[in-house]
Amino acid sequence: MPRFLNTLIVEDSDDDTQLLVRELREGGYEPVFTRVETGAAMRAKLKQQDWDIIFADFTMPQFNAFEALQALHEAGLDLPFIVVSGTIGEDRAVLAMKAGAHDYILKGNMKRLLPAVERELREARNRRERKQAEQTIRRMAFYDLLTDLPNRSHFRNQTQQAVQAGIQEGRPVALLMMDLRRFKDVNDTLGHRCGDQLLQQVGARLRAAMFQNDMVARLGGDEFGVLLPGMAAISDIEIVARKILSTLEAPFVIEDVPIVVETSLGAVVAPEHGTDADILLQHADVAMYHARETGANYSLYDPTHDPHNPRRLALMAELRQAIENDQLQLHYQPKIALATGGMIGAEALLRWQHPKTGMIPPDQFIRSAENTGLIKPLTDWVLGTGLRQCSEALASGALRHLAINISARSLHDLRFPNLVGKFLKASGIAPEKLMLEVTESAFMVDLQRTVETLAVLSHMGILISIDDFGTGFSSLNYIKKLPVNEIKIDKSFVSDMTSNENDLSIVRSIIELGHNLGLKVVAEGVENKATLDSLAALGCDYCQGYYISRPLPHERFKDWPGHASGKT
Repeated sequence: MPRFLNTLIVEDSDDDTQLLVRELREGGYEPVFTRVETGAAMRAKLKQQDWDIIFADFTMPQFNAFEALQALHEAGLDLPFIVVSGTIGEDRAVLAMKAGAHDYILKGNMKRLLPAVERELREARNRRERKQAEQTIRRMAFYDLLTDLPNRSHFRNQTQQAVQAGIQEGRPVALLMMDLRRFKDVNDTLGHRCGDQLLQQVGARLRAAMFQNDMVARLGGDEFGVLLPGMAAISDIEIVARKILSTLEAPFVIEDVPIVVETSLGAVVAPEHGTDADILLQHADVAMYHARETGANYSLYDPTHDPHNPRRLALMAELRQAIENDQLQLHYQPKIALATGGMIGAEALLRWQHPKTGMIPPDQFIRSAENTGLIKPLTDWVLGTGLRQCSEALASGALRHLAINISARSLHDLRFPNLVGKFLKASGIAPEKLMLEVTESAFMVDLQRTVETLAVLSHMGILISIDDFGTGFSSLNYIKKLPVNEIKIDKSFVSDMTSNENDLSIVRSIIELGHNLGLKVVAEGVENKATLDSLAALGCDYCQGYYISRPLPHERFKDWPGHASGKT
């Protein structure tokens, strides 16, 4: 069956045009072609329709290949461009290639035509696919794919810029953070699909209610942020808060079910409450938490409400005791190779077994540990315990590597590589058996220092993995320069990839991008066989998740069979 080929031929000879078309047809193509011989005609045709390939004579009375290449570049198109000429010499052929031509064919020797066409069409397709993958990743870096609003990373960067501009111009900048009360009830009662629709509708209402220069972002989960860079006075923030609350008063209709949304809204003002985006977000979170705790819809930040005082400090004091009294545990989640089903590594996950309140998840104490300096002894404990407990499996090869999550604060400490080296030496484990997982947020705070520390760790032989990849990597342009061995696709994209075309496309793009950069790709959150099979078909290297195994205490992990049985 002939392959149709939209062909633009830049040629002043009908006979040479027919010769070219005949050669293409004999090679199995059916060229749908147009011939042009002037610059004006070529520019018009480039605008009128899409083309698969361009052939151009080198010299014509009114036009030449160099001018044709210029017209193509001016149109912003990336198309295979092959010079077909009877007069071109070696020197001029080289000049044409340097100007952007992909190949040249002599009219008296057309044997190279079809191989050149096949090659350049394939290369053009590869370039398009790479470009699409890069565009998808860049979109993911700055926007939330569910609501199409800016994500936390983009919001943080814009906040920092707005605050700096506000300081220079002597005007206040406000930031509001809100979440939806009892949003979990919507997910539990109506399902996650309805929950997603509610988030989309909330985001759309918020965006419609704000001025053009205001930024509305989805910060994660059911949290939204609003940046007000152009406030005339601090008192305006309460007016905007009330406007937001009014905007969300009317019920949202999700699959014919009316849902009334109640919100907790916290606000901060720069420079009064801080000049750093991270501090402002933290203080807005404090204000939002206070609104939720008191039942108010809106709360302006007040330092006396900051949970970094008695309650938070008490928890941190207990965490210090937990480290000293061995109340912490490491659970291990196997990571398997999709090609073989065999275990190639495991991720160490921290758990705190509190003697009074029971198991406390890491998200309730890690951030406070970072803010109070407890992250260092906590990291010491995790590194020491993980390497000690898994030393036998790592030494024997039963476990190829152990992955340990490292906070941004640790990576900003230039002494951290020496600390890791001491733990490796004490355990007798080779550096290449340890993988450090770094979240994307580490690159957002102090990129230069993070890169310097990672370079030292990589030079030591330690493996580096970027965790939660795709949730907001603000320094995507730097990824090619980073000493990274692996990227982990965030589970938010993996969990619904078999039923959501968007998520499937994102997962495919990340796998292609990772492989193009020479990196291994891991999928997190694999919870069923369909997802496992789909990832294998896409060429993903490794995966982990509940379908493979839940995180296991060390004693149970030692006996784990090490294959993707789907049993825990």
